[in-house]
Amino acid sequence: MANSPTIIVTRPSPMGEKLCQELNEHGYRAIHCPLIRFTANTDYKPEQKFALLKQHKLWIFVSKQAVDFSLKDLSKEQLDQFLGHTLIAVGKATQKALQPYGLSALVPKTPDSEGILALINQFSLPADYPILLIRGDKGRGLLEQELSGPYQLGVLPVYHRIELTAALPPAVQQSSADKPIGWVVTSGQLLELTDKMLSTAGIKPEQVAIIGGSARISDLARQKGYTNCYTAKDASNVEIIRACQEWQKA
Repeated sequence: MANSPTIIVTRPSPMGEKLCQELNEHGYRAIHCPLIRFTANTDYKPEQKFALLKQHKLWIFVSKQAVDFSLKDLSKEQLDQFLGHTLIAVGKATQKALQPYGLSALVPKTPDSEGILALINQFSLPADYPILLIRGDKGRGLLEQELSGPYQLGVLPVYHRIELTAALPPAVQQSSADKPIGWVVTSGQLLELTDKMLSTAGIKPEQVAIIGGSARISDLARQKGYTNCYTAKDASNVEIIRACQEWQKA
């Protein structure tokens, strides 16, 4: 794999290792460089989470972590009570994460807050309809801003994002404008941390190919000067690998 394209995966464990494995199987040299990790928000006891879930008829999951940290403590009997609820998952990977819990979700056309809002607008929901936003302790804030007025919005922050101090992979120093290294970035926070790491190391934007998990991430990267951007349709491994293949064809 000496001449294989190098790709740095910034996703946390265990998703990052899984993506690296699949990239390696497709002929890439994937290096895991996690920049964040997830931990449970222990401010909410299982019974409190269950009560909030029960009070709201439409749930929005913004990530796979939102699914697991909100539902893993619930019994099958409790989960069965929610079969009539409307669920929205930000993307296909989040939608797939609901399957082990016996639940299904709608997915917006674009895997971002704007796509979720567009989908909700199609429902013509009555005023004060109970919607629950299930997320981490940090986020863009757009969904809360747009939904808290017309609807009865509840927020359930079920996990924390902890920034990690990671060393720059040595392979990155060998990158150049002629042979850039790919960086898989699937959130705004990961983009900020990636940019900080690269800037500190003196790595120029032309030495980098950003593989964005959504159009929003790629747009943000371009605003920071990274013109070599390739966009996955969503943050699933299949689509990220497809974006990597587009990069290599360019």
